Amino acid sequence: MATSEVLAIRYGSRGGLSRNDYYLRFATYGEPDAPMTMDYFFWVLRSPDETILVDTGWNPEVAARRGRELHISPAEAMERLGVRADTVSRLVLTHLHWDHTGNLDRFPDAQLVVQERELDFWGSPMGHRLQFAAHAERSDIEHVLQADREGRVQRLRGDADLAPGIEARLVGGHSAGQTILLVETGSGPVVLASDAIHYYEEMERDWPCSLLVDVAETYAGYDLLRELEAEGRAIVAGHDPLVMERFPPFDGELGEYVVCLR
Repeated sequence: MATSEVLAIRYGSRGGLSRNDYYLRFATYGEPDAPMTMDYFFWVLRSPDETILVDTGWNPEVAARRGRELHISPAEAMERLGVRADTVSRLVLTHLHWDHTGNLDRFPDAQLVVQERELDFWGSPMGHRLQFAAHAERSDIEHVLQADREGRVQRLRGDADLAPGIEARLVGGHSAGQTILLVETGSGPVVLASDAIHYYEEMERDWPCSLLVDVAETYAGYDLLRELEAEGRAIVAGHDPLVMERFPPFDGELGEYVVCLR
């Protein structure tokens, strides 16, 4: 069964980055430095049977503290798209970095779907080490861990079928339990890569970003994404401004923020 609607919602951005800042040991490549812009997304999967929210974006107050630019608050975008607590049955968290977990309190009864490796990592002493903890909000982590204690989390142990035409794949690398989603749509298959690749250039040039937990798993994730692309699946990068150019705009008032993934 194909998912009837798959949307990517661009709600914020970050300037002031450079390749040297972003890529792991960039000097290795002997390439000139260049500025970069990072976009921020969450995703919505809708079928006749259910609406699944993939990540929840950031909390605007946290984003302001971290120096990010807000285009539309995730909460407003969700409301205008009809993505509310009474319509979302499940919430897939691709990983638990701060820009993917910022509005969990809007969905107090939804089932959270998270890789067990991700939960265990952030619940361990290692998740408190500064090089990891700097990229998460502890209050968000505690929210997810509490939901797990309450039995409201579906723990994934690797690859899993989430619904007809929606498959989760564990890739790791960027975060301990980094997940991608393979989604069948009415016009073809897409891959929500989330932060397995922030930019298409990572996959195309085999350049890992500097924010990761495992370099080898990051490379293996690139290999998998290239294989999936060769099979004819459209790859949706997690933070690349090119997403807004590679996919058609949403037919509606949110067209400047939302594209249809097909």
